[in-house]
Amino acid sequence: MVSEAIQYASMAEKASVLTTEQVLAEWDVIGNLLELGIPYSVGRTSIEDIKQNIIDGYSIVMIAWNPDPKAPEIHAAFLVDADVYPKKKVMNITLCGGGNIQLWAHLWPQLKASAKSQGFDQIEINGRAGWSKFISAKEVSRTFVEEL
Repeated sequence: MVSEAIQYASMAEKASVLTTEQVLAEWDVIGNLLELGIPYSVGRTSIEDIKQNIIDGYSIVMIAWNPDPKAPEIHAAFLVDADVYPKKKVMNITLCGGGNIQLWAHLWPQLKASAKSQGFDQIEINGRAGWSKFISAKEVSRTFVEEL
């Protein structure tokens, strides 16, 4: 497995892949949203680590948002990276934070189309079981972590 940076590309209305500069300009909001996922990382990362990975180009941020110019609002932020295996290129959504999933769950088909247009063969989400209510992906395994 080889990790690589993902090329920036736009998604359809209300879902966007941000450049590093855009992420940093909105870091107060995006950082707070991503930080909601930190407890589920079982001590593997911190918000400072995440920010550095974004700056270094190892991870990107996707957002689900309301683009209304009078009252724009970011509903959710996703941390995304890539793994390239011998037979598959996988977009990993490793962290997500946000509220009111009903406002943005309908963007799943757009996210899949964006991933495919960037050359990905699969999307993998490391998240809670509740994702299965909103996306078409199937659960193929569960992760068990034991501290040593």
